Amino acid sequence: MSDTPPEHWSVYTDSSHWFQLWHPPQWNIEERGGTVALRPLDSKSLLAINTIWIATGESGELPSLNDVVSQFPQSRNVQSVVTDEIDFLTDALQGEAVLEPGSSWFKKLVKPSHWCCWKMWSFRKGNLLMVFTLLHQGERDTELESIMRMMLGCLQIADVPADPPEVFAQRALLLARSKYSLSKIELEDFQLLIDSSRLNLANFYRAYVRQPDQFQSILLPAITTAVQVQGWGEKETSPPLEMVRDRLMPMLYPENAWQEKFPNIVGQPWVAGLVILYVVDEANAYWYVREELLEVWSLTAESLHEIAIDNLQSYFETDPMEMAVATNEHGDPAMLMPGKPDTYNSVRLLSYTFLEKMRGVTRSDLAIGVPGRDFFVAVSMNSPQMVDMIRVRVLSDFQSTDHPLTDRLLLITADGVSELIDEQK
Repeated sequence: MSDTPPEHWSVYTDSSHWFQLWHPPQWNIEERGGTVALRPLDSKSLLAINTIWIATGESGELPSLNDVVSQFPQSRNVQSVVTDEIDFLTDALQGEAVLEPGSSWFKKLVKPSHWCCWKMWSFRKGNLLMVFTLLHQGERDTELESIMRMMLGCLQIADVPADPPEVFAQRALLLARSKYSLSKIELEDFQLLIDSSRLNLANFYRAYVRQPDQFQSILLPAITTAVQVQGWGEKETSPPLEMVRDRLMPMLYPENAWQEKFPNIVGQPWVAGLVILYVVDEANAYWYVREELLEVWSLTAESLHEIAIDNLQSYFETDPMEMAVATNEHGDPAMLMPGKPDTYNSVRLLSYTFLEKMRGVTRSDLAIGVPGRDFFVAVSMNSPQMVDMIRVRVLSDFQSTDHPLTDRLLLITADGVSELIDEQK
């Protein structure tokens, strides 16, 4: 049974939803290359978290804490640590070490030939092996180690952890081949190649890590659609404009992903690293408008944009958005967000009329976070503390949402939309 964390502590959930760790709210978090580092504010101390996935049936001896210690350039006074019971704790060591100053995690912590104190804990649950390493300079910091003991006591590890991306991709390949053995299906760069279609697995993986027991129900509909597309003729892939005019809609998308993966899709840059693409809305899916279709339709990109925005306005009328409103300490409306997820929630920000209505509610300019396609959050610029709060929340949501857009914030004024620059950076 895990300990109960202090009410004011923050919680960190890793991108694979393998574990949750509560920590003092002032600690900073950095993720890089599958490793997580937490740093107390204004401190050179560091907590590094490494998580290893052990495949079912994998043979051979598992890495131990002594194996980790052996990676230090120099170490001394290494000894086992007697600790009270913590769930899934398998070993604990402490000692001193000289660390490589060029190492990405430690270069700001140590200088050549400077010894630092360290303490390590390893945890094992199912397929997961986790190593926590606390490092700090000077004498051993018993107060900091006590805080670490509280943090580890509150650690929660998933009962059924999601497969790592490479295992998920192989399972997706096996599922597709088992259901559609007559199709040519390969795996390349986290994409399923289904005959002439490409199915990017990134968004499906984001949904899967939150519901690892729903693997097949998350993937199979998309695989089925990709197979069915192979049977489409020219009528479906290049329909006359009048057949789809009323179903053309705008869609926000990350600019770097558009340039890398969909260079033949019609789009135009917007703000904060986003672009506006255009889709044809089908009953249970949508497909992007290709540049070649503009020639078939004798349509300019500007005309396509006008049609899509008009359709977006019509969508507002048939599907009005219910907004959740939060007030500040004075009882004034200060935060707005959609009441429920919707494919076209974030793209509503292209509507000047919609933006003016939101500014009218708060009677102020707005900072807006758009971490994903289905959700946004708008905060009055008159509430700077709330703006700082959503900046952190948007970064977290951007890393875990199914259809990520941007971790930057937008600024909505009477003049329109721009990027809100963080002056603290």
